[in-house]
Amino acid sequence: MDKVFIRALNVDAVIGVYDWEKQVRQPLVFDLEMAWDIRVAAQTDDLIHALDYQAVTEYIETFVREQNFQLLESLLERLAEGLLKEFGMPWLKIDVEKPAVVPQARAVGLSIERGGN
Repeated sequence: MDKVFIRALNVDAVIGVYDWEKQVRQPLVFDLEMAWDIRVAAQTDDLIHALDYQAVTEYIETFVREQNFQLLESLLERLAEGLLKEFGMPWLKIDVEKPAVVPQARAVGLSIERGGN
């Protein structure tokens, strides 16, 4: 299976367990890999057969900005469910970083894979 990817997508979110985190928007950085058979799109040169990464990007931005989660785990699980359903991709991997939240580290984050069942 081919993969479409989006790297270093920056989206501001209200996320966190501490009171101060619930009052401010914090940057999140997403990397995605999404399984997609590109052969028909390549043969037809028609966006209708491609995984539209602009539409995926807009979906992620809207989803993240409209939600308020305490945990990255909750955000990623719901986001993955929504992307799989909305775009019909058979598999995806999402990495997310929360920069500068732990002073000793550049970022903390998670990586999940869903689909492929």
